[in-house]
Amino acid sequence: MSQKIIRSGKHSLAVIIPAPFVHSLGIKAGDNVNVLTNIEKGIVNLKFTGAVQLPLSLKNYPNK
Repeated sequence: MSQKIIRSGKHSLAVIIPAPFVHSLGIKAGDNVNVLTNIEKGIVNLKFTGAVQLPLSLKNYPNK
């Protein structure tokens, strides 16, 4: 997935989190997120602390 970087303030940038991801995790504005960065590899990892565990649906498994 490709997202654009937008300006979020005078000295800040942001990436929009897609709505389906937001809804599936149950996160909302104001929730905390842990940000881990690896500058050498250009990687940013996010862990949403307010996220709920997703239930497994057995209807996706034909033998169940």
